[in-house]
Amino acid sequence: MSRVNNTFLGAEPSWANACVGENGNPTYVQYAMGFSQAANLLIDQVLNDDIKYAVDDFIYPVCFNMRHSVELRLKGAISELQKLGEVARIRLEFDLIGSHDIGRIWEFFQTQSEKFDSRYEALNQKIAPTILDIAAIDATGQTFRYPVSTESQKHLADVGVISFFVLKERFNTLESHLDTLHKLNEFLVMEYKNRSFTKHLSRVQLFKIAKELPAIDEWSAEHFSVVRQSLKDKFGISSRELSDAINIIKGNYELAPLIGVTVNLHGISKDNLFSFITHWLSLHVDAKDKTIAGTTISSSDALGVFEHMVRSSEIKSNIWEDVSKWLTVEKLAGFQALFYFARDLDFSEQYTNTYEYLLLEAIAAQRQPTSFRQNFMHLLDKTNCFSHMLQSLYFLKYDELAKQLIKHFDWNGVFEWQERAETREMFVLPLYSQY
Repeated sequence: MSRVNNTFLGAEPSWANACVGENGNPTYVQYAMGFSQAANLLIDQVLNDDIKYAVDDFIYPVCFNMRHSVELRLKGAISELQKLGEVARIRLEFDLIGSHDIGRIWEFFQTQSEKFDSRYEALNQKIAPTILDIAAIDATGQTFRYPVSTESQKHLADVGVISFFVLKERFNTLESHLDTLHKLNEFLVMEYKNRSFTKHLSRVQLFKIAKELPAIDEWSAEHFSVVRQSLKDKFGISSRELSDAINIIKGNYELAPLIGVTVNLHGISKDNLFSFITHWLSLHVDAKDKTIAGTTISSSDALGVFEHMVRSSEIKSNIWEDVSKWLTVEKLAGFQALFYFARDLDFSEQYTNTYEYLLLEAIAAQRQPTSFRQNFMHLLDKTNCFSHMLQSLYFLKYDELAKQLIKHFDWNGVFEWQERAETREMFVLPLYSQY
């Protein structure tokens, strides 16, 4: 019979019960947050009242919590880097459980991350000094736990004093950089999942290559061989890897325009778009101002609502009479993908993934004509459909087509998206320029 633990258990009030184990399933980063907050709370208490909370007494729990928090954050960063490696099919092995040497942990992460992607370099340089300071004074987490080492040597004998003010400043700055590192790790996992990279080239390096390549109609000229050789030398890649990179560039909505190539929209043409928006505007005649959807309808407006529903039903019937003659599963998925992609606007590869998923849905819906019609009408009902499609077009580098649509339909109120799209870094390089 197992012994009942009367210390570590739940009790009333329930708000004071912390979720742990499978009930909480915390990560390294979540564990680290607790030690970090404990350190910061203690630092603030000491700085606010050094009489009640003596600096000589609290320096040990403060520094222990700080150091342990950093160890956990670095192990979390390695865990995230391993996930990134799985996406890129690169195996990164490290004993996260058995290793407590913070210098060794940091050396592994710094070396492997920078080998993996150059965007880690600048951030690592900001993190390294404080990590190395911690490693120098407490490599394995013993210095602030016990007064003497396992060799009976007194800890911190060559240090003498430690400033709480300096600790707070350095630790808070380090935490900020580690937060940025966590975001970068998450961002790169998402980026690499889009498969736009080669063995030695990341997505951002493909952007750099695309900017250095001449327009595709110049590739037959003699000087292009010089450009190719220059790129191979600069990035340290083979002819085959450069060819792989160029193939990715030619098929990418964000990269292809840099070499004078236009990647076709999925499933739809320019004429299809004009037809769709024409029908959409016939249903949303007041879309430029406001539609009945989204407004508060009072009881006195009931007749207006009914008339609106009857009118909408008649318009939809007329629209479907025309659309049903030319709408295919590819076109339906194409319209839907252009609309739904605007929700994220992160990587153009997601536009392709969205289209492929919606194409499968459209094929399934086509087996039931009622469902196929409903899917189209559901999109047509969206009061923000036109604006969303314009945003997607700008992101996918279809600026001219977007401007033609705006001019043709005299569409006002979307120029904020024009201006946003023209600032390419906001779309194409959301994090690249920082690293």
